[in-house]
Amino acid sequence: RNHPDEHASCFTNLGILTRVLNAGHKVGGFDLSFFRSEGGGLYRIGQSGVVAAKETRLYVYPDEEAKLIYVLGIGTKETQQNDIKSAKKQIKKINAAG
Repeated sequence: RNHPDEHASCFTNLGILTRVLNAGHKVGGFDLSFFRSEGGGLYRIGQSGVVAAKETRLYVYPDEEAKLIYVLGIGTKETQQNDIKSAKKQIKKINAAG
């Protein structure tokens, strides 16, 4: 809410990621500068192209088998550790549900 340009940029980048995956590329088989692994199947999408941006991250779990991208949260550098911890818990619940 406090950083609308950064949030919009993250979701634009999510759209780019979606197009790449829909084109048949596998996670790890392409390089997008804004897309990074946080381990355990969790990835972050950063903002790009925003002047004087507040570093923002959109946390996602791409489930290639189900052809879904779970959006797990969004945060800043200051909330990063808690955001990652929370997102990894969500991934465990998703995988447990089968």
